Amino acid sequence: MKKKVFFLLNSLSEFSFADYIDKYLSNYDVVVETSLPNKTEDYDLIVFWSYRKIVPNIGNKNNIILFHSSDLPDGKGWAPIYNTIIKEHEYFTISGIKAAEEVDSGDIIVKARFRMKPNYTAEYIRRWDEEISVMLVEKILERFDRKQIVGIPQAGTGSFHERRKPEHNEINTENFVNHLRACEKKHPAFFYYKSQKFFVTIEPENIPEFPNDLVISFVK
Repeated sequence: MKKKVFFLLNSLSEFSFADYIDKYLSNYDVVVETSLPNKTEDYDLIVFWSYRKIVPNIGNKNNIILFHSSDLPDGKGWAPIYNTIIKEHEYFTISGIKAAEEVDSGDIIVKARFRMKPNYTAEYIRRWDEEISVMLVEKILERFDRKQIVGIPQAGTGSFHERRKPEHNEINTENFVNHLRACEKKHPAFFYYKSQKFFVTIEPENIPEFPNDLVISFVK
């Protein structure tokens, strides 16, 4: 019998990773919906995919995971891709964690990371973030193979980033290159000139390839 995987999305319009499901999860029964199934135990794995709503009173969380694009416990909260670039982190990290009551506070199951390069922009990182997250779903299913998923508690207080709003994309001349790299085309950087608003997007001359130094590490 095929293993069953459930992706919980905010909206089906956010289902942009079908190609990665075909690439990494073709041997699994995959369901993509916007509300939890009545019987979560029917699935080997449930993935909260960038889910922004609070889901109260979930009984068994042992098969529910989510991914956060920071080296948890550092970087909890919002806009992890933007903050990785603007803070000039050496690595981009994706943490796979178990679901928990507190935001981004679940036990850490696995981490994946690659070294940041100057021609990496948010557009490319988001694309890789999606692919690596689906790749990690496959790795988790293989590693635990119908066994209880285990991780380790997060250690330390870490840090938390506030939610970004469109008005935050106004260019800051003190760090404008990283700001331009960190803003995406759907939410572009901008500036005002003589009361007129202008949008700015950039594209690297040397198109970055999928990171060849990706490292995936399970904590247990």
